[in-house]
This record gives sequence, structure tokens and C-alpha cells, in this order.
Amino acid sequence: MNPFLPPELEREIFETTVLVYPRSICNLLRVAQRVFEWIQPFLFRTVFVQPRAETMVAFLRAIQKMPKSLVANFCHNSVQNLFVHRSSGLDSEIHFVVAACSGVTNFVMMSSDPSIVPLLATKRLQRFSISLAQLFENGTLLPNLRHPVFAHTTHLTLFDHTHNESDWSVFTVLPALTHLCLQSFVHRSQLVGILAGCPRLQVLVNMHIDTEPEWGLADINARLLIDDPRFVLFAFDRSPHTYARDFKAGLDGRGDFWAHAAAFVAKKRKAEIKPASRCWTCDHDDIY
Repeated sequence: MNPFLPPELEREIFETTVLVYPRSICNLLRVAQRVFEWIQPFLFRTVFVQPRAETMVAFLRAIQKMPKSLVANFCHNSVQNLFVHRSSGLDSEIHFVVAACSGVTNFVMMSSDPSIVPLLATKRLQRFSISLAQLFENGTLLPNLRHPVFAHTTHLTLFDHTHNESDWSVFTVLPALTHLCLQSFVHRSQLVGILAGCPRLQVLVNMHIDTEPEWGLADINARLLIDDPRFVLFAFDRSPHTYARDFKAGLDGRGDFWAHAAAFVAKKRKAEIKPASRCWTCDHDDIY
């Protein structure tokens, strides 16, 4: 008589193996039909929506092959991270994938339009990177953060230029916000106001596009003179390719800009950053 394990324990073993050794999933899918059904959702934890993207093509093909009665549950349990590139001609695919993947918690959309808002309102988005101007198109930016879609967001990245906005108190009413990233030029008074009004905020990143990482950020740092350890300056190329690469780095454990910013803040709180007034990372900080 051959020994056997209870199905629940067997499933836990295979799922744990996939989590610890992600590259093993293709081989494990061939073990048995029951194992295939258990771990197939792990194959689509992250989906990139762009023309000819392998993950999107494979995800849509997998859905087409399964009984319709199983699609909703499969989509909910599989995709957790969704990255939508700037693209044209994919409107139907974008809307289908965003609507179907109800379990998404990490969402990036490099360009958008208001039609996507109802599809997002039913999700518990924890990490959210978006352009408010494109998402709402109502002439204002920051007041839109009162929309329920932001109720669960802990890590918020705004691709907008927000320095002309007046209602900065809106950040104080976001119940889950702990990490905030604002793009390019922002007034010192606005940054200081956010830090003072959001005691739960752990990291405030001010991201500057096409800025020299050392001298450019040093000049910005000298003009802002913000001594709160939670404040971090970053130089970043916000092309879809670069942002997608950073997105992947965060998922596979190499660390995205959020992880690097948090590590910098931790070192600054320990007085390990010299000089103490520096708010941007350097190679010798031993963070990367």
C-alpha cells in the first residue's frame, strides 16, 4: 500500500513550493490535473496589459479554455498585480481584464480615462499608481481623492503635476495612506503641510523626472530644506518600460522605489545618513 497525504496538506505543499521556488511552477503544472488546478492561479499573479504581452495573452487563453462557471472565481483568486501600459487598440481587453480581476490589490495604469473608474470602485486597491487628471477629467485633481476607490490605498503614486492645487488637506482623510509619491515640482509649504497633517504617513517621496541623481537632487534639497526623516527625493525615468521594470523588482524581492525609500528613511531615523540634511539616496548608503 502506497502512503498518501491528505489533499489539504498535499495542496499546501505544492502552493508553498511555488511561493518559495517560483521557477518550479511550469514543471509542477505537469504533475497531475489536481495540482494544475491548485497552482495555475499562481501563474497569473501578475498580468501586464499591453500589445503582445505574454502574461496577458496567456491569461486570456486560459480563461477561454475553462468553463464559464469557473472564470469569475479563477480571475478573483489569480491576479493580484495588474500593470496597464500606455497603449492603443486595447480598450476592450483593458476593460475586460480590469473588470474580471476583482482580487487585484496592486494596480498601475500609465494612462487612463473615466470609464475605468466604475471597474475600480469594487476593488480593495492597496497600491495604486494613476493620473487623477486622466481618471476623472473634471478640472480638479486632489479633491478626487475623496472617491471611495482610494479608501484602502496604502501606497499612492500620482503621475500628475499637483503644485497648482489648493486642497492639500485631502491627504489627511485617506484612512489607509502610509506611503505617498508626488511627481516633479511641489511647493515646500505643500510638502510640509502633508507631513504635518498625516502623522500615519511613513514615507513621502517627491519624484523628479529626468533629473541628475546627485547634483540635481542636491539643488532641490537645498531649496526645500525639509528636515522630516520621512521625506525622500528620487530621480526617476517615468517611461512605461522603466516603471514596469521597477514594478517587477518590487514583486520579485529585489526592491522597488518604495522599498528603497523606506530603507533610506529607516537609516535616516538611525542617524546613518550623512549629512543629516540629505534627503536623497546615494550609492554609498548601501541600500540597493
